[in-house]
Amino acid sequence: MLVSRIHLRLFAAAVVLLAAGWLGLRAAAQSPSFLPGVQKNYRPDSVSDCSAIQQAIDNLPASGGVVLVTGSYLCQAPVVIARDQVELRGEGPSATLRLADGANSPLLIIGDTATPPARHHQMTVRNLVLDGNRAHQSLECWGGPCDSGGLTFIRNNGLTVRGVEDVLVENLGIFSARSGGLVAEKNVRRLTVRGLEASDNQFDGLAAYQTEDSLFTELFLHDNPFAGLSLDIAFNRNVISAAILADNGKQGIFMRDSRDNLFQGVQIRNSGEMGLFLAQAEGGPATAATGNTFAGLVVSNSAQM
Repeated sequence: MLVSRIHLRLFAAAVVLLAAGWLGLRAAAQSPSFLPGVQKNYRPDSVSDCSAIQQAIDNLPASGGVVLVTGSYLCQAPVVIARDQVELRGEGPSATLRLADGANSPLLIIGDTATPPARHHQMTVRNLVLDGNRAHQSLECWGGPCDSGGLTFIRNNGLTVRGVEDVLVENLGIFSARSGGLVAEKNVRRLTVRGLEASDNQFDGLAAYQTEDSLFTELFLHDNPFAGLSLDIAFNRNVISAAILADNGKQGIFMRDSRDNLFQGVQIRNSGEMGLFLAQAEGGPATAATGNTFAGLVVSNSAQM
C-alpha cells in the first residue's frame, strides 16, 4: 500500500484544481480540523478485540477526543462512531481492523445506526487498514436480508458514512468488504475523503448517495468486481480529483442522478465494461446525470465503449 500512496501523492501534486470558489467548494477542499486545542489521547485496552476500541470511544468525555489504535484488532461487530468531535486514528502501518469470520456486519460506521440516522458532526478517521474478510461472510446486509428492518438497512461495507456533516476520512486502505469499500449515504454533507485505496470489495470501491458539497481526492480504487466509483441518488456539488480507477470489473465510474460535480485529474484504466457510464435512473429524465464537469479525464482500455 505504501507504493500506491506514493504514486497517488505524485499524481495529486500534478493536478491543479479549478478556481477555488468553484460552486462554493473552497471550504470542502481544505483538510478540516475538528479537535482544536490540546486534546487528551485515549488508547483502548491492550486486548486485540474491537470491543476495546468501542469502549474507548464510548468512554470519551462529552468534549470528545482521540482514540489511538496500534496493531491489529478483530471485530465481532462494527466499531461505531456516533458522537461529535471524535477521532479514531491508527498509529503505525500495522493499525488494522479485521472483521471476524461470520460476523456479517459492517466493519466501521461513522454516524448513527438507526434509519433514518440522527445527525452527527465533526468526526475523523485516519491511518487505518480495514479488512472486511468477505470470503468468510455470507450476507450483504447487517444480520439478515437487506432492507427488512432494523440494522439490515445498513450494508456490510468496510466503512459506512451516514447522516453526518464535516467529517474527514484520511489515509485508509479498505479491502475485501462483503458489500462496498467506502459508502456515504443518508444525507452526508461536507465529507472529505483524502488518500483512499479500496480493492477486492464485493461491489464498488467507493459509492456515494445523497452526498453533497464534499471532496474525494487521492483515490486508488482498483480490482473491485463492479465499479471503482458508484454515484447515485442526489450526488451533487462534489469534487473528485487525483483519482486512479483501474481494473474494476464493470465501470470505472457508474453515475446517475448526480448534478454539478467536478471531476479533475481522473484516470480510468482497464474497466471490464465501460470506463464512464452516465445514465438516468428508473424515475426518468429528472434523474439523469447532468451539469457535471470533467477536466483532465483519461479513459483507456475499456472492454466496452
